[in-house]
Amino acid sequence: MAWTKVFVAGTRAWVACVVLFLLLRFAAANVVLVGRNISKSFVDVDATFTRPIRESGEPGFLHLAEPIDACTQLNVAVANGSTSPFVLIIRGGCTFHDKVKNAQNAGFKAAIVYDNKHNRGLVTMAGRSEDINIHAVFISKASGEELKKYVNHTDVELWIIPYFENSPWAIWAISFISLLALSAMLAACFFVRRRRSRHLRRGDSQVHVFHGMSNQLVEVMPSQLFSKVLQGDSTSKTCAICLEDYRVGEKLRILPCHHRFHASCVDSWLTMWRTFCPVCKQDAQASHGIVPASETTPLHMPSASSSPPPDALRSTLPSFPVPNSTSISTSYSNQLLI
Repeated sequence: MAWTKVFVAGTRAWVACVVLFLLLRFAAANVVLVGRNISKSFVDVDATFTRPIRESGEPGFLHLAEPIDACTQLNVAVANGSTSPFVLIIRGGCTFHDKVKNAQNAGFKAAIVYDNKHNRGLVTMAGRSEDINIHAVFISKASGEELKKYVNHTDVELWIIPYFENSPWAIWAISFISLLALSAMLAACFFVRRRRSRHLRRGDSQVHVFHGMSNQLVEVMPSQLFSKVLQGDSTSKTCAICLEDYRVGEKLRILPCHHRFHASCVDSWLTMWRTFCPVCKQDAQASHGIVPASETTPLHMPSASSSPPPDALRSTLPSFPVPNSTSISTSYSNQLLI
């Protein structure tokens, strides 16, 4: 499961890289509104006399100034324990320094000043930096009117994000996360390929090479030419390998267990597939003995009553005339005529 963990880590790193890319897309929209099923961004300009925004951004919840121009002491105060409260202020009536100073005295952590007229460019708020410890940004009137809709909404969070464009931190972060994601993906591919190779090698090691009987050993086994069916022999009529009935004159091979088959069928069986009898599982390489019974042993096993001994069989075999007036002896070492 190690490769799975590496793959998950690579996926997470890739997701982080995508998130960073989305943040970079908001580089020209530093004020970002995030809530359930909502995500909006607004262009802003930082004030020159306030505390700079940290690189990770500043989150908070939006309140509306009262009075809205914040030129006097604000009537709305931040409750103790409030998390990063931001205040929305309209431009005009007094200096930017006075507005931000009054917002700070009321307990707010950031002042968002929006323009009081439409279709005007953003300005850089200037003022005295003495005793100013909060953040302040300037946005357009359209942006301010839109933010008013989300004042005092605790389910909507407002973020003030610094510019990432051409920032050394941004370049370093992108490079590091991209390298991390690429390394994790390459490691995952390496572990997957290594696991697959081990699995294939393990499978190859479990393959056993079959060594069948030699053609010379099979050829010396006794054979006969079929003439009639013998009673009590399961292989005396049909070949158990090809399931074809014997025909008069076909060459049959006799295994040590006395079961008979087509010579061509059983020769291929013994040399290419298995070295035991297809019917009783007795080893064809052994001239005597019967393999102990097992779960794979068939119900039918050869018996003394079902298969006569070779001497008795040889004594009952009649002779067959051979073309050109040639006769064959009724007993010989390898060819038995019945």
